[in-house]
Amino acid sequence: MTAAGRTQPEQRRGLAARLKAMASSPASQWRWRLAALALAALYIAQDAAGLRWQWLDGIQTNDIYKYITGGLLLAYVGWQWYLFAARQRGARLQGWLIWHQRSGALAPILFYIHSVHIGYGYLAALSWVFFANILLGAASPVGVRLRSRAYTALWTIAHVLFAAVTLLLALFHAYIAFYYK
Repeated sequence: MTAAGRTQPEQRRGLAARLKAMASSPASQWRWRLAALALAALYIAQDAAGLRWQWLDGIQTNDIYKYITGGLLLAYVGWQWYLFAARQRGARLQGWLIWHQRSGALAPILFYIHSVHIGYGYLAALSWVFFANILLGAASPVGVRLRSRAYTALWTIAHVLFAAVTLLLALFHAYIAFYYK
């Protein structure tokens, strides 16, 4: 027991609840949405302008580096699917949803570490679908005062569809990368 009459686990649960409430506040959610939009826009703008960090561009030509960062990016995309799997099992999702949203907002950084180029052909399709899904994530109806059932349903379908296409294209890319090396 503590001086306040609560046990250590009760205090930790109280702290966890306060942190969760702060993280899911509307102001906090908008900061993460704006971060996602800004990071995606910066990535696309730097590629369109041809701006590069030469050392990063150079290291990205190393096959081992590409395999490691590509594996980490694929693992990240797979981890993002945990929310979908948990939802199918009926698990409590609020904590996972917060992590899903925050890590989704930072996804352009992971993508940049793997590749400073959008790419051509199917790699361009993979890149654009990946970034479109980040933008869709930023438009999530969760935490926004938009409670339209139609918007929520359409948004969910689009977000899951783009996530599935991202995963399929990423797996195809991994197969091609390993098969042709």
